[in-house]
Amino acid sequence: MADSRQRTGQHRAARRGAAALAVLVGLGALLLGATPAWAHNALVEASPKKDAKLSEAPAAVKLTFLATLKSDGTKLTVTGPDAAAASGPVTVSGKAVSAPFTGAAGGVYTVAYEVLSKDGHVVKGSYRFTLTVAESAAPSPSPVTESAQVSPSASLAAASTAPVADTEAGDPWWPWVGGATVAGLLVGGVVNLVKKRREKV
Repeated sequence: MADSRQRTGQHRAARRGAAALAVLVGLGALLLGATPAWAHNALVEASPKKDAKLSEAPAAVKLTFLATLKSDGTKLTVTGPDAAAASGPVTVSGKAVSAPFTGAAGGVYTVAYEVLSKDGHVVKGSYRFTLTVAESAAPSPSPVTESAQVSPSASLAAASTAPVADTEAGDPWWPWVGGATVAGLLVGGVVNLVKKRREKV
C-alpha cells in the first residue's frame, strides 16, 4: 500500500512539473514573439510639427525617434512647393536626425524620413507643414508736381489766353502825325479868319 501511494505521488509531481514547464515555455514563446514588435522604431517628436503653419522659416527640421538611430540607413528629406529640395546635409545624433532648412518660398513643404530598426525593419513616414510668407508692400507712387500734372491741352489753352506782348508800340505812327497836321491847319484857319474880321472892322 505504501509503495503504491508513493508511486502515485511521484506521478502527480511529475505531471505538475511538466505543466509548469509547458507554461514557462509558452510564456517564453510569447515574449520572443513580441520582441520584434518592441524593436520597431517610431517617431515621437517633430519640429516643425505636422500640419504646422509658420510665418517664419525654421532654422532646421529635426525628428526624434523612440530608439537610437543608426547613421547607415537613416534618411531625411524636405521638398518645397516647387518640388525642389529644401534641406541640407543630414545629421544623426542618438535618437534624433536633423537637417538645415533651406526653403524660402511660401507654400506647403513635405518632410520624408526613413530609419532602420534594431530588428532590421525599415520605418518610413512623411508629413507636411506650411510656410506663409508675407507679401512685400507695393511701392507707393512718387508724388507728381503740379507742373507735371498739366495736360498738353491745358498748356495750349494757357498759351492762347496768355497776354500778348504790347504790339501797340509797333503800330504805325503816321495816323497820329496826320491828325496833328489837320488839327494845326484848322487852328491856323480859325486864326486867319479872326484876323480878317478884325481888319474889316
